[in-house]
Amino acid sequence: MKTLRILISVLVLTAFSAAFAQQPVASRPQPAGNGPSLAVTMQFIQARLNEQGKMNWTTHYHDSVDNTNWIYQFIFEVNKVVADASACTISYHYKITRDGVQISDSDASLNLHDVQDVTLITGDQRQNNNDLAGGHTTWNTKVDPPIFDLIVREQGKAEYYFFFFNEDTANRVTKVMGHAVELCGGSRGSF
Repeated sequence: MKTLRILISVLVLTAFSAAFAQQPVASRPQPAGNGPSLAVTMQFIQARLNEQGKMNWTTHYHDSVDNTNWIYQFIFEVNKVVADASACTISYHYKITRDGVQISDSDASLNLHDVQDVTLITGDQRQNNNDLAGGHTTWNTKVDPPIFDLIVREQGKAEYYFFFFNEDTANRVTKVMGHAVELCGGSRGSF
């Protein structure tokens, strides 16, 4: 009787192992947990980034040393966003104009496999951080109307910026971008 139980156990284990051996293997690791698929996530990102269109804002500067003030008018436009789930990439075209002078008109592509950090900050925070990094410790800036900056950093310090007027949309896209990065094997970083 004991031999029969052992034999049945071995047969069940063998059948169980064979069944698992025939299961398809995922093409890339995806974190455990709930959430939309990578394809759905990338479609959402593509739609929201394409909706942003042309954005205009004014950055007001103040230098506390000599009490001077100045402004820059910015226009930022992103279009032709393609979020490719099979390659884990987001490509797009963007233009930046400052005071009527075009300072950039380029194509960009980021690879979500290589993302180290996804962060959302205000336009004021971004500009003040940039001024401090540039040695302008006495400058203070204010962006009007307020904007929210999604910053995606790849390995090697490459940074990609996406701007939003609506804070709720900015928060949602940032969260979804972090989810896409995780599904692609990158790191969400601070968000």
